[in-house]
Amino acid sequence: MKLSTKPNLPTLVISVILLIMVFLPWKSFAGLTENGFRNWGLLVFVMSILGVSASFITGPRIRSLSTILIGILAIVGVAVYWARLEGLEAGYGLIIALIASLGLIAAGYLEYRKLEQPGKPNQPIQSPPPAPPPPQQ
Repeated sequence: MKLSTKPNLPTLVISVILLIMVFLPWKSFAGLTENGFRNWGLLVFVMSILGVSASFITGPRIRSLSTILIGILAIVGVAVYWARLEGLEAGYGLIIALIASLGLIAAGYLEYRKLEQPGKPNQPIQSPPPAPPPPQQ
């Protein structure tokens, strides 16, 4: 697996947003808040760092599939955290983390779909063979 110096921008941006959301309020009650750096929020934190790393993978097929997997695991972390709120309110960090996790899946899926289309930009454009020279008399 090769790493590139130029990242895949959608994966990088969404992963950084997901990373920031871990430090914002994930649950609140009577003015007290708690960030996502606990319990299942740690899974989301790890997935956000892996998402940043995955944006530097040069192979588009591996990058797109790993982005989808990272997004799915981040959604699992968000969903389990949300399910264990025990009557507390969901904070805006948790809601945006859910949206960012869905965004990772969408970014990976769109990149994968682009690979499957004919005439994709990753293939060199082939010109038709040159015409034969005209007959000389």
